[in-house]
Amino acid sequence: MPRPPLQSLSGTHLRIAEVVAEFERNERPAYVPELVEALKLARPSSLTPTLQIMARNGFVDLPGKSAGGKRRAQIVRLTPKSRHALGIGGLPLLGSIPAGLISEAVAGAEEIIDPGAVLPWIPGDFLLRVRGDSMTGDGIMDGDLVLLRPNVDVPNGSIAAACVGDEREATLKRVFFEEDRVRLRAAHPAYPDVVVPGASLWVAGIFKGLIRHAGPAS
Repeated sequence: MPRPPLQSLSGTHLRIAEVVAEFERNERPAYVPELVEALKLARPSSLTPTLQIMARNGFVDLPGKSAGGKRRAQIVRLTPKSRHALGIGGLPLLGSIPAGLISEAVAGAEEIIDPGAVLPWIPGDFLLRVRGDSMTGDGIMDGDLVLLRPNVDVPNGSIAAACVGDEREATLKRVFFEEDRVRLRAAHPAYPDVVVPGASLWVAGIFKGLIRHAGPAS
């Protein structure tokens, strides 16, 4: 049985990723021979097996073969997963959140997404994939990836990932604070408001933007 891919960089892999990142910061392609020199290794064969392991774990992209069967130039590129591990980019996709009836949100990272320059974000932000149609009135569709920001003040009436109860069942709704309770409001007439005790609600993050249908909902 193959080993599951690692989710974090460690040891030698971290050092290699840092050197590739330095090449990219200097707008230099990270050719394998130059990486060997920068890492003070004896020869490419000292590096290649480690790069192959990193590629299997999703931390680097390695050149494949061209249509004619010849191997492309050996340029090593960091993946969004690797950038996230280094703290220089990439947003974790933590799973799905219902935009409908309340149900459990997935908490483990499924993959790391690179939003490019189209979606402003800061370290600590994360993505969830929307399931359901209760927020279509606010332009949030089934299958969208929503950008959420944790650990910030939640303005009354803002869209947020609201987690309810000890099991932290989650839903994407507008949040209205009413004395000792909280009203969760959809943006679709088919869904009634849900009112919960204020003490039972925890906001995982407030809505900051979306990526439209970046992949199929599941």
